[in-house]
Amino acid sequence: MSDINIRRDEGVLSLEINRTGKRNAVDLPMFDVLARELANANADDAVRAVLLCGAGNGFCAGHDLKAFEQWPQSPDDPVPRFLHALAALRKPLVIAVQGWAVGIGATSLLHADWVVAAPDASLRFPFLDLGIAPEAGSSLLLARAVGLLRARRLLLGAEPIDGQTAHAWGLVTELRPADQLRAAAIDRAGKLANKSPSMFKRVKDWLALDTDLHARIDEEIEAINVAVLERRKAGEGNA
Repeated sequence: MSDINIRRDEGVLSLEINRTGKRNAVDLPMFDVLARELANANADDAVRAVLLCGAGNGFCAGHDLKAFEQWPQSPDDPVPRFLHALAALRKPLVIAVQGWAVGIGATSLLHADWVVAAPDASLRFPFLDLGIAPEAGSSLLLARAVGLLRARRLLLGAEPIDGQTAHAWGLVTELRPADQLRAAAIDRAGKLANKSPSMFKRVKDWLALDTDLHARIDEEIEAINVAVLERRKAGEGNA
């Protein structure tokens, strides 16, 4: 069974992270699938909206730490391709968040057009605790979303916040109880799918403003590459 469940229904492409035994942590094959599906969706007129969600009790626990053994990543590798596909998506993107949203599970929200979350969801940006740079352009986008002081708290302090706080800070669009979450996200994706595709893309471009977003994503990836290589070298020196 695939770790990414893919479904198409009435113009909505649903991508469900389904690796519950690993808290929905994303490994490189999963990044590869997600990158391909997002890129294809962007070019497919039949796809009118995208829903990203997680199976079980949590949305996504971030990058599978074991996958860092396969870093550094070049531009054609799965993680950079996914991050750029996420940033380039001009179709409506709805994300449903229950339980934990850690690492890429949290930074991906910065690219969503609508985030539906449970009040007790837990969001965390743990990058500095792991000794790596943040990703998905979050070093650029997070301060815009929540303000500089709160962005420092989230990125430098790596402190978790719950869904209620994330909603108050502007990271979450809508709060729903966990048992209503998926239905609400599906409903919202359907409503956004009925918008004019060309006008939605134009307004999304106007709202984005960040012409240097992709360059920032590349800078973050390179910083992670350097951190991983330095850690590996230090480990070999201590062996």
